[in-house]
Amino acid sequence: MTRLPDPELALHWRERLSRFDRSDLTIAEFCEREGCSTASFYQWRRKLKAGELSKTPAFVPVDLDSSDLGIGTDRTVQINLPGGAIVTVPSGATVAEQRGLIAAIVQATTAEVNS
Repeated sequence: MTRLPDPELALHWRERLSRFDRSDLTIAEFCEREGCSTASFYQWRRKLKAGELSKTPAFVPVDLDSSDLGIGTDRTVQINLPGGAIVTVPSGATVAEQRGLIAAIVQATTAEVNS
């Protein structure tokens, strides 16, 4: 499964690419000054220009009220992750346990990508 990049890292690269656009340096010169590889430069420029990395989070908060769903007290939650993995939070879990599990999933799927 492909990991989603850290939003802070993506912001860092947006700022870096903006600095490059304002400079008169070649890509090689700029990367040497910035301490990054040209391969990373090209990869991030492609991702950001192609819109692969949106500014919206990969996961958004969802509050489920079982009465809204018309299913009584069943609080089973199923999360379909990129790459096909499916996580099911059991209905016996408390809301706090469900939130903790979901937070751990979000953290695991947004782990920092090496620059």
